[in-house]
Amino acid sequence: MKAIRFLSTAASLALIAATSACAQTASKTTFNAPADVAAIMEIEEILATELDVDKILPHYADNATVLDLFVPGVFRGKAEIRAGFAPQLGAIKSMVKTTPEMIVATNGTFGCAASQVAYQTEMKDGTKFAMNVRVLDAFKKIDGKWQVVQQHLSLPVDPVTMNALADAPIQPRTLTWSAQPLAPVSTTPEKAKAEIREFMDVGGASVGLEKLMNYYGPGDDTLLYDAFSPKAVIGKKEIADFYAPVMGSYTGISLTMPMFEVDSDGTFGVQIDTQELTLTMKDGSKRNVALRQSDCMRRVDGKWYSFLEMVSYVTDAKTMKAQITH
Repeated sequence: MKAIRFLSTAASLALIAATSACAQTASKTTFNAPADVAAIMEIEEILATELDVDKILPHYADNATVLDLFVPGVFRGKAEIRAGFAPQLGAIKSMVKTTPEMIVATNGTFGCAASQVAYQTEMKDGTKFAMNVRVLDAFKKIDGKWQVVQQHLSLPVDPVTMNALADAPIQPRTLTWSAQPLAPVSTTPEKAKAEIREFMDVGGASVGLEKLMNYYGPGDDTLLYDAFSPKAVIGKKEIADFYAPVMGSYTGISLTMPMFEVDSDGTFGVQIDTQELTLTMKDGSKRNVALRQSDCMRRVDGKWYSFLEMVSYVTDAKTMKAQITH
């Protein structure tokens, strides 16, 4: 009997160990598998060079959201994306581009590509111009295919004149990833989405630099494209130094998000939104600000952090002025 009990116990322990090992294997995150990175970069190339809107649409998810460069600036779903992009692309005769900066992060389920793209464009009316565009694309693998679920396009802005700097020189930078850029899945997708919404409600209304910086990281493999920075801001110290003046200029803030979309697998999250802010300045005056934000986020030790972020203002195509108020 003792032998039988021993064998039974041993078998049970072996089964538990095997089950645990399988669970651990399933939860492991493969960061930037070469095939996934190559697939995402191939789509980025198509989206950046193709002038036929019907050839780019298959690379967007049915429910994709786009923050475009120009007013009205928000496209939701393929019909709106087509209606928004078709006139823009249809007016172009030819276009060549280089991509001096591109940073990709993926865990095989979600992915993001942050890039700066330099265009030389000739329009059908003979107009020629240069335009350097910032892009933050969020991808999801749907039925085995990578598709864009969120896209944020922007131009840097002169903080004095509020002119969009369409041909501001790109100052390419690189990002060095930490030893473990993404943790294993640690919660359910639904809980993750609720947590990210809370992250935005609370973090988006931060008062003071110390509170704001709790939402970036957790390491220095963190990148920010901000409208008022001529180049990518990389690392927590750079981000803190960049935001210190504005975070010290107001004492109160209210936030609403007219548009908010989020998705996650429980470790990698993506969100995109429009924000209407009212700031109470130190002198007691009020300032209304309208901006757009998108984030690629990671969950580490039960907490969400933004590691790729873009903050921008939509541009009036006629005046090339950033629309900064609501």
